[in-house]
Amino acid sequence: MRIMALDVGDRRIGVALSDPTGLLARELVIITRTDDSRDIKEVLSLVREHTPGKLIAGLPLLLNGDEGQQAQKVQAFCALLRPALPIPLEMVDEQFSTVTAREYMRRNARKKKSGARQHDDAMAAAVILQNYLDEN
Repeated sequence: MRIMALDVGDRRIGVALSDPTGLLARELVIITRTDDSRDIKEVLSLVREHTPGKLIAGLPLLLNGDEGQQAQKVQAFCALLRPALPIPLEMVDEQFSTVTAREYMRRNARKKKSGARQHDDAMAAAVILQNYLDEN
């Protein structure tokens, strides 16, 4: 079963997708945030196109395990998304996923053709998803 993952941020949503066996995660796309309604439509379009059996969203917990302001924003977005989804949505701890993604990108010198830093949102979603796949 394919699983799709979201790394929900204020400006972008990183999206990743597993292979059909559910063993490997890969970056899929970055959605540039405009408003919740359009962002939800884009996520639903990706779900229809790639037919995952489950959607996971990274929950950025604080180091002590509590929910901070960003985690509350992600929860609010997922509360709007959940009723429209034809598949289950699960929240998973995403601590350090962006740091891991940035380190991977730095080590592999992933740059845009212009030389500007590439956004790490889809890679962070892939890290979240790969961690989930490895644990399950």
